[in-house]
Amino acid sequence: MLGRFNRALKQIEVLGFIKISMKAEDTIVDSTATVSPGRKNSLMGCLPLAVFVGWWIYSLQFQWRAQEEYRFGYLVVVLVAFLVWDRWDNRPQGDIPVTTWRASGWLLVGFPLVLVAELYRHALTRSPASATALSLGTLCFIRTSILQQWGPQTLRHFRFPILFALIAVPIPGVVWNPIVFGLKGLVTFVNVELLNLLGIPAQQQGSVIQLPNCRVGVDEACSGIRSLQSSLMMALFIGDQSLRRAGLRWLLVGGAVGWAVVGNIGRSLYLSLTAHRHGTEALDAVHDTAGWSVLAVTLVGLGVMAWALARWESAWLQLAKRRRKISVNP
Repeated sequence: MLGRFNRALKQIEVLGFIKISMKAEDTIVDSTATVSPGRKNSLMGCLPLAVFVGWWIYSLQFQWRAQEEYRFGYLVVVLVAFLVWDRWDNRPQGDIPVTTWRASGWLLVGFPLVLVAELYRHALTRSPASATALSLGTLCFIRTSILQQWGPQTLRHFRFPILFALIAVPIPGVVWNPIVFGLKGLVTFVNVELLNLLGIPAQQQGSVIQLPNCRVGVDEACSGIRSLQSSLMMALFIGDQSLRRAGLRWLLVGGAVGWAVVGNIGRSLYLSLTAHRHGTEALDAVHDTAGWSVLAVTLVGLGVMAWALARWESAWLQLAKRRRKISVNP
């Protein structure tokens, strides 16, 4: 009898272990079943964004390849991807998606822009104006997708990367030409004044510097527009990553503009002195080298300025914390 009783206990233990194992497996299956729909919904929500962004990059890459001053557009895409990745883990978790009719209002704004841009491209050609209209329309679509999938807090969280992408959009001629002509006139005027101070007779004729034995023209590349674009891009990116206060970020952007303008004035002055001493034939050997040198000096100066502002901001924040502690515990 005792042997039969022991065998019965062993059978009960085995059956109990099997039931416990089956319950554990059911729990695991149920937990995975509850996770997978959320992941599917998240992936489905990201799909429209991926389509809009891919379409935007595909459309603009023709402009980036055709216009040398916008070759940095590929770098902007990489930087935007980094900015989104850097903010992804800190995105708002309790955001509430807006209703469809509220989010769809931006579709009514973006659809005409995209339609006009595509009709213009198919009827005539790709132009900076059509690229701008297409980009603004795409941003409206992206805004709608984020509001419907996540909500307004998420949109505000990723606002800077979205707006940062506009740096890669070609500027329409109605805005581009006044900027370029203004920079060319400024660089030419300052160079003529500096040459006269150095004892070299010079006269401004539009965007041309008339020297005693030759003429030096300040073209679009020498106006500083390319280094200005690169400096603004790096200033916005570095400011977002290293500075907290908006005022210091705008100060860094202003410094980038100053570095770009001063650097190209120095470049044009160097080329004018070279042409005066060695003739215009010598410009071909130093023109590109001078341009790259100015860009390097501008970026280095911008980096030093960002480092100094970051150090100042850190010291100011530490001082503010000490003052709070003193005020709380006198």
